[in-house]
Amino acid sequence: MSRPQRSFWGALFGGAPAHDRFSLEELTHLHSVLLRNPVVGDANREVVVEALRSIAELVIWGDQHDSSMVEYFLTENLLAHFNQILQQRSNRRGNVAMQVLQTLSILIQNLRTQQTVYYLFSNNHINEIVSMRFDFEDDEVLGYYVNLLKTISLKLNETTVQFFFREESTGASPRRRGGPAAAPGSPGGRPASFPLYTESIKFVNHRDPMVRTAVKTLTLNVYGIRLPAVQRFVASRPASAYFTQLAAYIAEQCQMLDRLLSSWDVTSPAAQGAVEGCLAEVEDLLSYCNDVLSTGVDQLRELLLDCLWQAFVGPVLFWPLIQEDVAAQHIVALTVGGGGSGSAGSAGSGGTGGGGAAVQRGGVGPLCSLYVFERLFMAVTDSKLLTQLVSALLGGGASGGGASPAPTPPGSRPCSPGDAPCGAAAEAATRWQLPQELLVRLQYSPVAYRQALLGMLRGSDAQVAAATVRVLGALLQNRAVAEEQLELIGLLPQRRRKQRQLMQQLVGDSSPLSSQVLDLAAPAAAAPAPAAGVLGEAAEQLRQQGDMSGLAQARQQDAAGGQPARSSPRACNGAGRSFGSSSSSGGESSRHSSPRNSVGGGIPPTVELCLEEGADGSFAVQLLARGEQQHDQQEQQQQPAQQQQDEARQHSQARPASPFRQQRQQQREAAAAEVAFCEVAAAVLSLLSSDLLPPVSLHTVSWLLHQLLSVGSVTGGPPLSGPQQAALAAAAARHRAALQAALQGRWADALAPMVAAEWGRSRLAVLRSRPGSVHAAVQTWMQAVLVQELRWQQGAGEGGSGGPDPAALAAKQAYLAVQGAVAVLQLQQALLEGDVPLAPLCPAVTDADVQRGEVKENAQIALRESQRMSCSVCFARGQERQACFAVEGLPALVKAGQPPDLGPLKPSVLQQVAAAAPVLLVADPGSSPETGLVLSVAPLMGALPAVDAKHGRWLHVQVRPPLRGLLKVLQASHPGNALLNLQKHLVSGHWVLAFPDADRAASAAQHAEEWAHKMRAVYCQLLQPLLAPGSEAGVGGTGAAAGPSPGVAAPEA
Repeated sequence: MSRPQRSFWGALFGGAPAHDRFSLEELTHLHSVLLRNPVVGDANREVVVEALRSIAELVIWGDQHDSSMVEYFLTENLLAHFNQILQQRSNRRGNVAMQVLQTLSILIQNLRTQQTVYYLFSNNHINEIVSMRFDFEDDEVLGYYVNLLKTISLKLNETTVQFFFREESTGASPRRRGGPAAAPGSPGGRPASFPLYTESIKFVNHRDPMVRTAVKTLTLNVYGIRLPAVQRFVASRPASAYFTQLAAYIAEQCQMLDRLLSSWDVTSPAAQGAVEGCLAEVEDLLSYCNDVLSTGVDQLRELLLDCLWQAFVGPVLFWPLIQEDVAAQHIVALTVGGGGSGSAGSAGSGGTGGGGAAVQRGGVGPLCSLYVFERLFMAVTDSKLLTQLVSALLGGGASGGGASPAPTPPGSRPCSPGDAPCGAAAEAATRWQLPQELLVRLQYSPVAYRQALLGMLRGSDAQVAAATVRVLGALLQNRAVAEEQLELIGLLPQRRRKQRQLMQQLVGDSSPLSSQVLDLAAPAAAAPAPAAGVLGEAAEQLRQQGDMSGLAQARQQDAAGGQPARSSPRACNGAGRSFGSSSSSGGESSRHSSPRNSVGGGIPPTVELCLEEGADGSFAVQLLARGEQQHDQQEQQQQPAQQQQDEARQHSQARPASPFRQQRQQQREAAAAEVAFCEVAAAVLSLLSSDLLPPVSLHTVSWLLHQLLSVGSVTGGPPLSGPQQAALAAAAARHRAALQAALQGRWADALAPMVAAEWGRSRLAVLRSRPGSVHAAVQTWMQAVLVQELRWQQGAGEGGSGGPDPAALAAKQAYLAVQGAVAVLQLQQALLEGDVPLAPLCPAVTDADVQRGEVKENAQIALRESQRMSCSVCFARGQERQACFAVEGLPALVKAGQPPDLGPLKPSVLQQVAAAAPVLLVADPGSSPETGLVLSVAPLMGALPAVDAKHGRWLHVQVRPPLRGLLKVLQASHPGNALLNLQKHLVSGHWVLAFPDADRAASAAQHAEEWAHKMRAVYCQLLQPLLAPGSEAGVGGTGAAAGPSPGVAAPEA
């Protein structure tokens, strides 16, 4: 009789109590079950599965409460039965395999005693189970298997990894340290093995995201083990092929994303989810690569970076940014020049490994490349990788130089030692340069990529421009990018640039001589005074200083027997000139010729003024004949290039950095950074005038410009330059014109409520919002597609059976006009005034306010005799009825006659005016002469009454959706889905009213148009702060401004 049966009958007849389940006896019984069933078949499969599950429960309970149970498990070697069961191939699938794998995972995860964990790992049973080939076509079995591997990896450390990692054994001929592993089957040797790692990385690109996540967790746990043997194993073949597969998998995901983005399918929820899921997977992979780089293992870093640059960075990130015409010119240059650097955009030898090799094209489109760039800058914090990517993407400089110049062409003259930066200046000049091998992989110089990226901001493709803005925003908010590099590429905010400049002035050299030298070295681009006059004044000041000059100090040191003076000091009149070489003195003379000579009153045109540096870093002024200066330059050019480079290197190492050269280099870098900053700011400002930019991107542009151009209250100074103010003013005028055009459309009554509703969200986006998450990126793409489709629909015209609904089309236009006007106005306030008011500039209108004054169907209304215009209407086939045509829902102030001046009115009255929703209605006269029953309503602003061209008695009226319907759609929509929801939920209708004669039909149409014109004038006054040029500087949020609105004529009486 079995144990459960005995317990049952004992309890039934009052026998002994039931056996305690959590006891050593129960564990012994389960062990006997495994012994009696060494072979698992259909008959005993359920018994074995239940025994395995119960053993795991008892061992875990015993680890915490009864150590004797754990000791029994260890001494009886129960783990060997697990291995024995899985040795049968039939047990590596189905319930048996899942139960064994689950039991092992539970044991390893829940055991707390380190000694027990060591035992589980020590006898190689788990290592053998990991090496087995299960039925991985079964997703459940694969899930349990990968979960077991991940659970084991969580227990790995320098000690436990020894149970799973077998080092290489080469017998009599040991392998050289750091060399390749011995091939399997080599005589007298055994290759290294790590099944836990090698089996898991096979699922790096599995279709199940849970499996991929487990693989990432396991590999990161392995990379965190600080054992040189383990690190060598994962960085050497064949295990190193994992990084190649990883980079290829990232590229495949990007290609899938490119296909989804190219589909333009934004209306299907499934398509939106597919784009968001694919982009999230790319970001997750990039975050994983960043985690690998952050482990601090140099071998892994170099290996992963090499694989990423080869399979991902070039084909996916950089190459697609180059347009077809640039690539074609580059190919022609390579063909003509045999692979040389014949193109201005090429990097080095054309970007290919050998001469004449074809230029490779990108594997995705530029839109996909930009979105991947954005997610990379959001996910990656590794400073080395970021530095390389930023230098390659934006490090070309505004004028072709900058952080990552192309290699020096053969035969060109290298920089002379006197021109080479010294000390910290030299380090700053070369810190952001890309290595030659990376320049070759880019195929084009950073100049070409910078021009391409900034050109996308000025291009006509709204989707690409929106994605480019997100790239710049993500790069700006990445804290791992150095401020020096951001300043060099022109993306450091103005406020932080001012702070850096103030700090440099506080810690810099402020001696009089340094100031004079800096004045002499000022670039010609800054439009200084005539060079000869400035140099003449400096020479006169130095002559008046007398013994305080560097020459006098050198003579004093020589006379006193101190340090040897420089050979043949040069007099200011040029009489004592000597041609000393750098080898004859411990220092070197530095000559700085004036850029041009003035005529009269200064230095003669045949004479150049030069500065010579003394041994102590001071300078002396010398007048030098132009012919002699050119002779020196010719001699220097004739020297071998390698000799000049060696001299420059020895000079920079032997001589301490002079303040003059450091400050001159700092001036050059500051000038280049200023030009680069103005270039980026101008490109981003140009986007504000684009008609195709979606609202989400407009907020990102406003936030980016606020970050770049705002100077804050501490640093002071002008907030914007003249061109920047002009560009911002032009953009504001363009959006005012768009808002003015929307006032003439079907939704003029909705503009003021839309402004009030969008004010707070837009303010938050301009001042505090950032590019955001993957969902925000997908919303940007969707809106860009919808805006571009909207412009196409506008070009095609309204109407038509297959075209979009006119009311929905007009609603989207009004929504875009309000978004643009509010965002640009708030950007102006933030930059010029320092803040944006919390209250909107027009009355805040809620859905309840509109509902309060809404005219509804089936409502009894008062109809005076003067308002009644009889007509016939038919709402169903064959059911024509008599009705009255009238205008209702007008504000009381408008009914009185002319539109009043809204300036002195109270905010509550303004709110009532803004919430008014006038309509055209047809009402049943009923029995009472002064009342009527509303049959149907049509909003006045979208009615557009028109007399039929063939039947003069017929009046056509467009029935636009009500104002409340639009506000409800906008309120219930996420800002990214607003355009799509407007297109889905707004549907218009149509009336045809028959009047007794043509005159009455025309009179009814004129009556409706007059009231519509009066209401447009009222709405213009409500939106006066957004429509009047220059009013943004003086608005106070009261809701209205006095005076007539521009662009709307006064209504006739």
